[in-house]
Amino acid sequence: MKFKIATIIVTYNGLQWIEDCINSVVDDTQVIVVDNASKDDTVNFIKDKYKDVILIENKDNHGFGKANNIGIAYALKNQMDYVLLLNQDAKMEKGSLEKLFLASKKHKDFGIISPIHCNWNGDFLESSFANYCSYQHNKHFYSDHVLSKSLKSIYEVPFIAAACWLLTREVLESVGGFDPIFKHLGEDVNLSQRVRYHGFKIGIIPTCIVMHDTDERVYDEIEKFSERYFYKLDYRNKMKYADLTIPNWEEKLNYAKSQIKKEIFISLVRFRFSHVKCYLKQIKQLHSIKSQCTKSREINKNKGSHYLN
Repeated sequence: MKFKIATIIVTYNGLQWIEDCINSVVDDTQVIVVDNASKDDTVNFIKDKYKDVILIENKDNHGFGKANNIGIAYALKNQMDYVLLLNQDAKMEKGSLEKLFLASKKHKDFGIISPIHCNWNGDFLESSFANYCSYQHNKHFYSDHVLSKSLKSIYEVPFIAAACWLLTREVLESVGGFDPIFKHLGEDVNLSQRVRYHGFKIGIIPTCIVMHDTDERVYDEIEKFSERYFYKLDYRNKMKYADLTIPNWEEKLNYAKSQIKKEIFISLVRFRFSHVKCYLKQIKQLHSIKSQCTKSREINKNKGSHYLN
């Protein structure tokens, strides 16, 4: 069944998943692949096998957010009513897309809806998904399943990872796309915050499934003051201070600075001058983040198709 839905798949060296991914949606949607300069054979494979897939080839790796924005903008310009964002390492269970679509038509106050996220084989819940749907976020989700109650048609949650999102045209034109202050990681959290700020809900449909290959991801400990440490600080602080649902963000940011200054004093007393240098780097990073978040909040507090032009 064909709906006015565009599926956006951002690819980067995704050859091992892309056939399963595209096959799970190609019969029901207009697939738009935005490739971030893959070095493997992803692009050639798509060109050879999928003549109806629209392929946008970026010369450079633009990251998850910007590449999705390119695909979303193309879809909206071509009069699509819905956009499905699907990770290259994800595939939808047969019939799931139609269930998402019907749920979106029924629950018009939900701007983002998503299926249950499982591992690639579909035999376990994805671990991060289990956290998003925990008791503190929606006490009914697990209770209804475990206690064999009647399942609700949709369960509201504050966030769900963007491995598989169905978004309405209305929410995209009201909230916009992914904010470019995020390079990679955190951009889906920020967009979810903006969706809720502008009066839309985020929901999970319990009768459909997406399978996501995250089993081999390694989340090792990050060494303090390493390059990865500062990268993580950057996107986590942006998630915090660009959050439109938090009104006293500047007060919180200034408090964070004051705590770092205390660490600088302690490090000086203990002659840990290398630590002083790193804490000063954190202060400088927070100055930059404050400037970026100020601009971001000014743009995003107003409705509009931001970052999609």
